[in-house]
Amino acid sequence: MRSLAIVAASLLLVAGIARAQDDDHVVPAHEEPRHVPKLVNEWVRVVDVAIPEGERTLYHAHSLDYPYLMVTSVTLQNQVYGQEPKDVKIERGFVGYYRAVQGTYTHRFINRGPGVFRAIGIELLNNAPASVTVNAPLPEMPGLATVLDNERVRAWRVTVAPGKSVGPVTIPGPSLRVAVDAGTIVERAEGKPDSTTALVPAGFAFREQSYTATFTNPGDTPIEFVEFALK
Repeated sequence: MRSLAIVAASLLLVAGIARAQDDDHVVPAHEEPRHVPKLVNEWVRVVDVAIPEGERTLYHAHSLDYPYLMVTSVTLQNQVYGQEPKDVKIERGFVGYYRAVQGTYTHRFINRGPGVFRAIGIELLNNAPASVTVNAPLPEMPGLATVLDNERVRAWRVTVAPGKSVGPVTIPGPSLRVAVDAGTIVERAEGKPDSTTALVPAGFAFREQSYTATFTNPGDTPIEFVEFALK
């Protein structure tokens, strides 16, 4: 009996050590199970983040330039590797940016809710160019606001009220549109047929080329999305 007790204790100790090692294991951000790559091309890796309330990510490392959009409002218990965890309030629609030159950012977090935490991250796969051709900022207009502008990316928040339009607007390419709200948007471009798109929160669309369009909301609720243009 004593031998069995010793064996059982040894197995528990090994299991505990394995769990501790798993807890401290670090993976690249796009390999973290709840950070799912949805698009990879020569410019970007688009990562869809979905964390149910009460669940925790693995430690994961961000090592690339990384604009992102928060799609839901929650509280995250964020823990930077080697530090104590801290609660961070996430606001729906917030646009942020992580610079790789700051050094690799390694963290994990628990979603305290309410509800599922959703975000879209955009890993910029190319190195920052030695020189950048910078387009003039878009003129501010009702429904269009610049929310990010740096050496690598510029982003605009587009908010279209029910039955209203925003534009015409020219978005330089390559670009990525990410939806915050659900709804329908109609794009009107001179000399082209209207294009209708159903938006879902955290849904996105990538375009290689610049485009010009007027955005119309035929629905009865406001629509918000963010256009990220790479430089």
